Amino acid sequence: MAEHDGHRERMRQRVRETDMRGFQPHEVLEFLLMYAIPRRDVNPLAHKLIKHFGSLSGVLDARPEELMQVPGVGENAATLLSSLVSVFSVYQRDRWRKRPCLFSRKEAGEFCTALFSRQKVESIVIVCLDVHKAVLASEMLTQGTVSETPLYPREVVAYALRHQAHSVILAHNHPSGDTRPSMDDLRITLEIRDALRTMDITLEDHFIIAGSRFTSLWQTGALSEPAAVPLLAQEKQGRAAADDDAPDAQEEPRA
Repeated sequence: MAEHDGHRERMRQRVRETDMRGFQPHEVLEFLLMYAIPRRDVNPLAHKLIKHFGSLSGVLDARPEELMQVPGVGENAATLLSSLVSVFSVYQRDRWRKRPCLFSRKEAGEFCTALFSRQKVESIVIVCLDVHKAVLASEMLTQGTVSETPLYPREVVAYALRHQAHSVILAHNHPSGDTRPSMDDLRITLEIRDALRTMDITLEDHFIIAGSRFTSLWQTGALSEPAAVPLLAQEKQGRAAADDDAPDAQEEPRA
């Protein structure tokens, strides 16, 4: 027992000294389980959970009833593990509660990322800013399927006008984990940018979120006039080529 207690104390010391830098996923999970399951070697259970759910994130995204299906996981451990993502979401909202000013792409991307915790279907968020880049309001406009969600420029314009926004940031998530924009992402972004312009409102950026990573369409050049047109033109050329390759309609048989 003393040897086991010593292992736990050494792990706590590692956490204090390193902030978990260099920790393997099973070690992070073992550290968490220490506080839910006292006086038991939880290292084998940490390995078992990661094997069962495929990853540390898979474990933390699981529901309590799913966790308790793994032998050795009781109600205390299941409740602790399944609550951590929600705790982090509350932390992020609390961190940004005082109308933050989003002066940089990094700040804006991190702010938007915090709004998508535990979203497993594609969703779209709008953030309204005043002339000083302070957040006036943010809201999830719509949710769709795992791979797509509808977005209409008129909804974005109406929300921006309702909050008297000087500028707007859009963000949507890709549950697939890929932050690269699709051609549909680019097209709708340009339509929204142009619709907002008619009301003298600027589209500052459109972020694509995947977990803790994000891509800024502004930084890719997709929002600049010269860059956006060729991107869409490439798709049109591709479609035209596909049409050329399509088989001709069957001719009528000759008499």
